[in-house]
Amino acid sequence: MLFRNGYYLSTTLLLSVFFGTLGVDRLYLGHIGMGILKMSTLGFLFIGQLVDIVLIATENLKPKDGSHYISGMYGPSVESLRANNLTYVVHRADWFT
Repeated sequence: MLFRNGYYLSTTLLLSVFFGTLGVDRLYLGHIGMGILKMSTLGFLFIGQLVDIVLIATENLKPKDGSHYISGMYGPSVESLRANNLTYVVHRADWFT
């Protein structure tokens, strides 16, 4: 079971995109020192903001307390289909050929 403490991935990502130069994303996650450093250097001259966007989107930058993000997105699912010589297709009237 993953430990979640109320930090939403979408909220963190939006804060990083729109207010990342001010360090709001790092302050929201509890990284106070890095947030103040980003605030004083304009997001490390915008390069740190881009790096943080990538780190948050890939979930490599987690909250300070070690919890995981709450994500409302489940992503694509993959279903495996198997076929052999006995497999056949039943053509239907609503299919385009």
